[in-house]
Amino acid sequence: MKSWGLAGAMAAALVSASAFAAPTVYTEGLLGTGALPGAADNVGAAEGGLKISGRLTDGKGGNAANLVDMYKFNVGYAGTYFFNTQGTSIVDTQLFLFDSSGKGLAWNNDVDLASGNTQSAFSTFLGLGDYYIALSFWGVDPEDEFATPVFDTLGTNDGPANAGAGAVANWADFYGNTSWDLDDYAINAYVPEPGALALSLAALALMAGVSRRRVASRKS
Repeated sequence: MKSWGLAGAMAAALVSASAFAAPTVYTEGLLGTGALPGAADNVGAAEGGLKISGRLTDGKGGNAANLVDMYKFNVGYAGTYFFNTQGTSIVDTQLFLFDSSGKGLAWNNDVDLASGNTQSAFSTFLGLGDYYIALSFWGVDPEDEFATPVFDTLGTNDGPANAGAGAVANWADFYGNTSWDLDDYAINAYVPEPGALALSLAALALMAGVSRRRVASRKS
């Protein structure tokens, strides 16, 4: 738990240090947010950073299934934005970014920093405008209206959208055996200052040991 606490502290410090304005803090409401652009909660401006918190459920234990959450945000300062799931209790996350029309831009399953690190992070340049960020359980992936995967989630660990894929219109549960029940998540975003991105990636690496232990505990 010491590693997790240090990682969280580093993340918070980096967000504060790199923000151009106070970060937008948003907590998912009781009614939840949608999984598609037309139903996504609008969290507002992102140029000062984002700190979004919510909860996914697998439908077991008497809870209604909620495998994906999506949020809309606005970029008023063009730059390279860093997204991560630091502070998340979900064992294995996937993080997806879409443009204003719902077409895929970037995604990540597991941060490729250490064996067993199942949290998510990626960085990408964003121009001015609206975007959507979505978080899902591992194995729950976006498809367009023709059931074409928006991202190559089965063949890669992260990257750009599949060529020719349309806007997200559905989410397919390829795993079909989630067992996390109720789990809280965090989505963070900010514009890194020089050196901040490397430090934040180091913070995510500290979470690897915790992730390995949680995966082993949940699947045993």
